[in-house]
Amino acid sequence: MSLWNSPGGGRDTQNYGSTEQSYGGMGSPTRGSDTQQRYHQLCDSISSSIFSINNATATLERASKQLGTQADTDAFREKLHMTQQNANLTIKSTTSALQDLGALVTHGDKQQKLQSSRLRSEFQEVVKRYSNLQKQVATRQKYTMGVRPGGVAARPSGGGAAPQSGGWFDALRQRPEEATSLLDGVESPQSPTQQQQQQWRQDFDYEQAMLMERDQRVRQIEADMLDCNQIFKDLASIVHEQGAVIDTIEGNIENTQQNTSQAVDQLRSAASYQRKYRQKTCCLLVLVVVVAAVVALVIFFSIKK
Repeated sequence: MSLWNSPGGGRDTQNYGSTEQSYGGMGSPTRGSDTQQRYHQLCDSISSSIFSINNATATLERASKQLGTQADTDAFREKLHMTQQNANLTIKSTTSALQDLGALVTHGDKQQKLQSSRLRSEFQEVVKRYSNLQKQVATRQKYTMGVRPGGVAARPSGGGAAPQSGGWFDALRQRPEEATSLLDGVESPQSPTQQQQQQWRQDFDYEQAMLMERDQRVRQIEADMLDCNQIFKDLASIVHEQGAVIDTIEGNIENTQQNTSQAVDQLRSAASYQRKYRQKTCCLLVLVVVVAAVVALVIFFSIKK
């Protein structure tokens, strides 16, 4: 099976699913508003992007094991390059989406802010893992660039042995000006024949082309590297702003709890005071009744006499 045709990269990846479910009991009357729709769209898009970056990371992990083997061809490296380019674009667009989500939930409820914070944390974790693996792949690409079996460039059509390494030919490669002068200016009987000079020149041009190709590929590898520092810097502002908002919400909740507790205590005190007041009222009423009965009896017996 092809490396890039395997969904999920042969690695267990988490499907973050849809966020079209209820978040903290958000009321249905506002469900159809533009703000709520935008919120759910951003959450779904970010979750999908995290899943895609996970797949790209799994692909890089498998590809790193094939660098330097028979599978390491120019086509293989081009696909690896495209995989990294697509992942980099996804990461950049997701960073922008997280910033939009952070601005959108500034005036939202606590559950929305917590959801935004969770997505941001998951994204940072995935990007960090992807970046570390990308650095390993880049190092291995550079290390195996000259030894990969499937990446040897075609020899020039002039024939002859493969370019030599070491000795006089290394001097040609390291000092091209001196090598050209040497090839053009030697005319003694012991000097190389014209055919040998032509072969050396072909070998020299071939090595120069190989070095230029290597430099170009190294620049391409370095261009593929993701600038995680800038991404984390962009997300840091969201963390600071939402962190302050969440702290404020938690503080308000704690204050509400304290106020509720105080209100309960006051209600209990009021109930106790009211109960004691009723008891005193009943006692006074009984006392008044008793006194009235005594007075009535006294008056009754006085009149009877």
